Amino acid sequence: MRFKINTIIILCVFHICSVMYLSGCNKGNKSIKIGILGTMSGISSDLSVSGRRGAELAIDEYNKASGSGEEKVELVVKDDKNDPIIALKVQKEFIAENIPVVIGPYTSGMIVNSMSYLKDKNILFLAPTVSSDSLNSIDDNLIRFISTTSGQAHLLANMANKNNDKKFAILYDLENKGFTDALYNNFKKLLEVNSGKIILTKTFSSNLNVNYSSLAKEVLDSKANALFIIGDSKANAEITQQIRKLGSNVHIYAPLWSNTADLIRKGGNAIEDMLIVGGIDLSDKSVNFMKFRDAYLDKYGESPTFSSVYSYETVAALLLAIKRGPNLRPSTIKNNIIKIGNFQGLQGNYSIDKFGDSNRKYMIFKIEGGQLKKGD
Repeated sequence: MRFKINTIIILCVFHICSVMYLSGCNKGNKSIKIGILGTMSGISSDLSVSGRRGAELAIDEYNKASGSGEEKVELVVKDDKNDPIIALKVQKEFIAENIPVVIGPYTSGMIVNSMSYLKDKNILFLAPTVSSDSLNSIDDNLIRFISTTSGQAHLLANMANKNNDKKFAILYDLENKGFTDALYNNFKKLLEVNSGKIILTKTFSSNLNVNYSSLAKEVLDSKANALFIIGDSKANAEITQQIRKLGSNVHIYAPLWSNTADLIRKGGNAIEDMLIVGGIDLSDKSVNFMKFRDAYLDKYGESPTFSSVYSYETVAALLLAIKRGPNLRPSTIKNNIIKIGNFQGLQGNYSIDKFGDSNRKYMIFKIEGGQLKKGD
């Protein structure tokens, strides 16, 4: 690795956490086990895999900086296979294994329906990329490190108004329903405030065999002048390719969910000029981010994503909370994170409020020459 990741947050944890404290929390154990849950396999795995890698980097750095007598942190990885039934099953496994904290899951659809079961269980979930508005302002055992879905809707609706895009077709994936429903409804309300309207709405399930060509034809037949695809990177790339094959230059909008490395890899020239929400700026020149970016590239052979960055920062916040003590109970860690409140991220500061919700700012990007160019 060319560079050592050396953020202020992680340094603080590295040098302040003591052997006495960690040994007292896990007497007789050789490691502190932390869970990580996401879609680690299959066609929709890009978001979770890049998130897992960001978490791995943070933990690797912590373990390397720890003294020989200090206990290490170990990730226990479980795959929800992009299925909410499987997600609940493995969430129960974490509880049975007495793992106090889980990083993840990575999509709203993998936890929204689990919350009623999990609410009184002795476990804490730290979700780097779960943004569903249905989870806002609730005192539960979930802390989120991403801002709400409504923030994305505002950004995209403002861009549509600026571009004078008034007639929208919307295609959205039912496999992440907690997120996609909220984003659709928020965007629709804001679009109508700006005298726009949705003239076609079609849903699909990316886990099934989808006829993207047929969806694209319906979009063109609707005479919409803009298309909002609320899906992951794979679905977004495939739909956009079909739209362009039909010769349409309709403006295409996309959410943060699509903004992973797979979008550009799979979309090719078809995704040129797409407007997409971003959580990080890969061209950012801050020292901490550049060190992280280079370390990630060295280890994994590709640039990080917003999921990688948010996961790295989630682990950093967790380690700070562990350092505060006095134990590793989920309620203690939750209270410590909320008491800390303000955190230094790799690209600026962010905060966690009393409900465990974050206030990060989103950005808008345009894809030009296969690269994300930050908008005004």
